[in-house]
Amino acid sequence: MKKPELNITPFVDIMLVLLAILMVSVSVSTYQERTVNLPQGSKKTPAMKKATITIIIKKDAEVLVNNQRMPVKNFLENFNLKYGNYNKNSLVYIAADKDIKYSLFMKIYSSVVKTGFTQIGLLTK
Repeated sequence: MKKPELNITPFVDIMLVLLAILMVSVSVSTYQERTVNLPQGSKKTPAMKKATITIIIKKDAEVLVNNQRMPVKNFLENFNLKYGNYNKNSLVYIAADKDIKYSLFMKIYSSVVKTGFTQIGLLTK
């Protein structure tokens, strides 16, 4: 008596075709464009927050913090003393003259970072 054989080739072919159809239909339904009707924004009010601390580095290496002169020599200590108790999520804007030394800019910038401020913006023209 001959043993019956199970031929699974047609079964695998059918399953692969079904898998391909499933993959195509899922990707089409996932990446359909969804339209969203957004509300109209106010064009009169800008979306900028007011800066809490503004640092200006002039060409002659004079540093102004909120329009008050601060010596460069001990900038980290002075800045930390005056602004160390501010909220660390406050905005800090740095406006530096393009002709200053890079080392001076990095000294001021790293002092602000070491004080703990995380939102630092660099102002440009």
